[in-house]
Amino acid sequence: MKKIKEKKLRQKAHILKNTAFMLRCAFKCSPLSVLIIYFSYIAENVYYAVVINVMFLETALSVIEGNGTFKEFVIRMLIIVLGKILVDLIGYIDVYTVRVKFQIKCESYLNSLIFKKAQEVELGCYENPEFFDNYNRATWVIDRDGFKRIIEGSAWTLGSLASLITLVAYLVSIDPVLIVFVLCPVVVVVFKILKNNLELEKEKDMTPFERQKDYIRRTILLKDFAKEIKTTNIFVVLEKRFRKAIEGNIVVIKKYGWKIALLEFFADYFAEIIPVTGGFVYGCYRLMVVGDIPVSEFSVLVSAITTCRNKINHLAYYFAMQQKHCLWVQNLRDFLEYEPKIQSGDIIPESFQKLEFKNVSFRYKDDSPYIIKNLSFIIEKGQTVAVVGHNGAGKTTLSKLLMRFYDVTDGEILYNGINIKEYDLQKYRERFASVFQDYRVFAMTVAENVLTEEVSDENREIAVNALKMAGAYKKIDKLANKENSLLTKEFDSEGVLLSGGETQKVTIARLFARDFDIAVLDEPSSALDPVAESKMYDALLEGTKGKTVIYISHRLSSATRSDNIIVFNEGVMVEQGTHDELMEKKGVYSEMFTLQASGYKEVCEGEE
Repeated sequence: MKKIKEKKLRQKAHILKNTAFMLRCAFKCSPLSVLIIYFSYIAENVYYAVVINVMFLETALSVIEGNGTFKEFVIRMLIIVLGKILVDLIGYIDVYTVRVKFQIKCESYLNSLIFKKAQEVELGCYENPEFFDNYNRATWVIDRDGFKRIIEGSAWTLGSLASLITLVAYLVSIDPVLIVFVLCPVVVVVFKILKNNLELEKEKDMTPFERQKDYIRRTILLKDFAKEIKTTNIFVVLEKRFRKAIEGNIVVIKKYGWKIALLEFFADYFAEIIPVTGGFVYGCYRLMVVGDIPVSEFSVLVSAITTCRNKINHLAYYFAMQQKHCLWVQNLRDFLEYEPKIQSGDIIPESFQKLEFKNVSFRYKDDSPYIIKNLSFIIEKGQTVAVVGHNGAGKTTLSKLLMRFYDVTDGEILYNGINIKEYDLQKYRERFASVFQDYRVFAMTVAENVLTEEVSDENREIAVNALKMAGAYKKIDKLANKENSLLTKEFDSEGVLLSGGETQKVTIARLFARDFDIAVLDEPSSALDPVAESKMYDALLEGTKGKTVIYISHRLSSATRSDNIIVFNEGVMVEQGTHDELMEKKGVYSEMFTLQASGYKEVCEGEE
């Protein structure tokens, strides 16, 4: 029982706190728009509920019964007409000028908050399905017009409340007993809240299935997967997964459907039958039995009760909807309030001198095996270091630790003798230039992809020179718009689709376009043939003179050009030294190099 009470208190707090959160966001976007929207809804509600349904009806019936003067009738009608003009004018201004711009501004503001948080969270979040479910739920506020619904819902609620108070005051002045029938629909709010809680649980249970369906829809339409889908039977597997996700949704709907239907039935009963029937019968009793009210007052009483019923039902509906939408907002707030595990320090890193891995071990989860075990080595300024080993040996994990995408489980990484956790995270990463194994290009121009920032006349030449150093400019120069050519066909049918090798060269060009202390290249030649790979490494050696370079690869072309080679095997450093030293040892490195060298020789002979 205590837990249920605590849950209800949290739900109430969610409505108040989350509505307040959205209002703060709205005021940051456009305070005047918020005031106009609220004033518009309040004016409209009060006018139609009080002025039309009570004042106008009472005036018309008074004329029929011969009560009042013509002058009083004209004055009341003028007030009604002027009120109509004012309400409509405010409404038109709100709908056609204020609300459209306001919604765009609010959506833009919320998206910026989500984008900023997505940039802050650690890499591990992107490898966690639960994170993606939370992220999807966080975007409901925008995808489902939640912002608009909450602001308009709260404005309409306030307007309905203002008109309801006026109507209740009028009815109580006639007969205090009438309040019993008027407030009966308040029970509807309870049923609506229970219904919304069930719907939220239903949507939460459906999220994993919806994400699977969305993934399959995107996969089937993406060019990256088109060849595999057309040449294999994977489509059958995808289709079965899609049907399975639909079946999962059906199970969830069956689980909650009958409960939601039952709650909706009781809500409608208390909302419609009791207040209207009860109020009408009591009014007839006063008119026909007691005889203490005239026909005009009876008609106005019935109209007021019906209007109160409608307003309370609207309040129940909007309160329930507000609760549902505020639970969407809670998902957003939970996402925005997430504290990244990778926290920035305060120290600004100075020019690089030395990097040290000191007894470093790492595993992704507490119950998972170690990927890296007790790793220790030192990299001095200006050194070229190759980290080599078979696939799955832990090489890429080393680069993730170095860039602080993850923090070490045990040990420490020292930059100039200071633990990297103590450095300002952004400033620390700015000391590095990286080329990742799973490289990507954006649906932007070649120059924007290289510079990874806006292109200007001042930095355009930097992009061109970087493309030349990466060996990519020969291809780019043949394009119609050269470095201004748009990559991919995401937004333009005239967009350029580069080969895997050319795409990798463009991503390598990013390195040459940056000012850095340390270059980290994770499988930088994975899409290149042996000749192109050799040329790329020659260019890298030329372009990184005086810099510190860390090559991470299972292909050993980089190793022969390195000052130091670190050999990984199952997360452990098994060998270290120069190429000649390791070849003399005839260990793991020597065996790998001999096998790869024979493979390269066969490829070159085949090309001849």
